[in-house]
Amino acid sequence: MIGGRRRDERGAVAVFLAVTVSLLVIVGAFAVDLGMQRVVRRDMQALADVVALDLARELDGRTTAQLAPQVVASSSSSALARSLAGNQTTLGDNRAVVATWGFLNGGAFTPSTSGQVPTAVKVSAGADIGFSFTSGRGAATRTAYAEAATTACHRLGSFAAALSGGDSALLSPLNGLLGLNLSLLSYRNIAAVDVTLAELAASPQLGTESELLTAPVSFAALVDGTIHALNASKPDGYAAAVSALGSFASVAGTVPAVTLGTLLSVSPGDSAALQVPFNVLDLVAGSLLVANGERAVSIPNLQAGVAGLGNQFNGSIGVQQRASLACGSPNSLEARATGSQLAGDLGLNFVNLPSLNVNGGLVKGNLKTAKGTGVLRLGLGNATSQLVDPPPVYCGAGTLADPDRFSVDVGSGLATYSIDVEVQVTGDLDLDLLIGKLGVDVDVVVGLTLTSPVSGDPAPVQLAMPPNDTVPVETGTSVEALTTVVPSIRSASVTVAGLSVDAGKAKLVTDTVIDALTVGNNNFVDKTMRPFAANVDSMLVGPLAELLGLRLGGADVFAVSASCAIPSLRG
Repeated sequence: MIGGRRRDERGAVAVFLAVTVSLLVIVGAFAVDLGMQRVVRRDMQALADVVALDLARELDGRTTAQLAPQVVASSSSSALARSLAGNQTTLGDNRAVVATWGFLNGGAFTPSTSGQVPTAVKVSAGADIGFSFTSGRGAATRTAYAEAATTACHRLGSFAAALSGGDSALLSPLNGLLGLNLSLLSYRNIAAVDVTLAELAASPQLGTESELLTAPVSFAALVDGTIHALNASKPDGYAAAVSALGSFASVAGTVPAVTLGTLLSVSPGDSAALQVPFNVLDLVAGSLLVANGERAVSIPNLQAGVAGLGNQFNGSIGVQQRASLACGSPNSLEARATGSQLAGDLGLNFVNLPSLNVNGGLVKGNLKTAKGTGVLRLGLGNATSQLVDPPPVYCGAGTLADPDRFSVDVGSGLATYSIDVEVQVTGDLDLDLLIGKLGVDVDVVVGLTLTSPVSGDPAPVQLAMPPNDTVPVETGTSVEALTTVVPSIRSASVTVAGLSVDAGKAKLVTDTVIDALTVGNNNFVDKTMRPFAANVDSMLVGPLAELLGLRLGGADVFAVSASCAIPSLRG
């Protein structure tokens, strides 16, 4: 307004500023109080996590009742009190921590009863803090869950175990595969030392622990890495073993690469298993045999020393020592070990077969065994051992009074051990009937099968350390005793008085032929087949099975290590 009076607005800014500052102070006060409460919440979550991990280390196979004293906060000796004492730098007042033993299943927690063995722990941590700019207090409670994993390692047979018995039957083939001439003493020097996967991974020739188990490794790199690990561990203590390994290194370039995961049943993420000592001979020789293919030792001929057995053989028998060490959690694939195998077919040709004098009442005469052929069939081994739970893995004091303990189920796959023979019997017989004698022309092929007992179901084995780290538990039955005879008519041509007779209607004649081969004096089974089977047992299958720890339905099982209460948080 021209000529008018201007309104006086002085002081308006001051009022606006006062209101704004007041609002900022109120908002800042809320922010500070809420921020402090959020810090309390964060600290309680961290505290719950740490305490849960500490308490999970107590999950070692004890029952809820036995573990109850460990979660009493007022007891200075309890695991809960010790954990809280080491974690005092949390914000907040009236701190309260409650722990409950139980089980986690699909993310749901269930408290355990007093007699149960818990596998998890639930920890709730809470505290409150007074507000600085308003009345009242802010509280925060957070929860954490933790489980305790257990792992164990066991061994199914061992090169080192065979060597400790002084049996060098497997060494000559190993020498032959590489063109070496190492003595038993050299192999014993290698068998006397151990190395861990962690030590191998530290060598420049090999990769990380995970790469070592999952990627192909050249045999030369494996040998060089083992030498490096031994020298790094004890430079002057393993000179003899390093020298013997040097012999392998000189020809290692001719051996294909091998993935240790096919040799060792170990999970790449199993930190406890990575510290388990592996026998160097098991590791090196096992890698050699896996790289060589399905058969490490080939036995193309077998001279049984039985009269009447010809020298015409076809096929071969192979021996393979496969992966024997397994480390992992109970019932996992990594905790399954596979044992030795003895497999193959060997063709047989019998000569100088005996004649048969038949005097079976109505049927009389003489027959000759014109031809005898057969096959020795072996499909033994495929032994497996699986770490199981229950009972849970127990970690004791490592003494005879309180050993580490765990259980494995040991068994074998389909096992066949048999000698199957076909004998051709020809000749003329007389059939003495009331109406007179009738001439019978016979041309019968009889199958005779000697078999061993079949393997049974997997058997539970309780292992303890000590003593089963050095003394194996033996399961199953020895591979021997080809005793059961199963005869059968494979083909038959029977002519009575010039007329052809169906074999089913000539059962009297065919049964007489079977009896002549299986019972009575000079029968084929007792004179030829059983002596041959006895020699197979004593000269081939028996020694190799003993060397490899091979049994029907079982094996030699060693305990290697047990790790308990390995804690891990769960969501």
